[in-house]
Amino acid sequence: MSKKRSTIKNIIGKAINSFDKREEYIIIYIDRTPEHGNRLLQLSTNDIIAVSNWAITLSDNETVIPIHRIVEIRKKDGKVLWKRGFNNGR
Repeated sequence: MSKKRSTIKNIIGKAINSFDKREEYIIIYIDRTPEHGNRLLQLSTNDIIAVSNWAITLSDNETVIPIHRIVEIRKKDGKVLWKRGFNNGR
């Protein structure tokens, strides 16, 4: 698994697996559909039920978003935790 995917997975995993205090983050991702083409959409980590090495699965149990389509993860207050092409000083 690439370092980038590992970082994304760790941030999302932390948000959805915190037993005492589940944190809500906003995820911006590229949505690709025949009707709309490519567009940026956002979702809350509250909508995620599973994270794998290659994708996240949403609570409808049907929608799967590949990790490589995620372009940004931020806290609800707007603080960016990860952004494609920006390594946050790491």
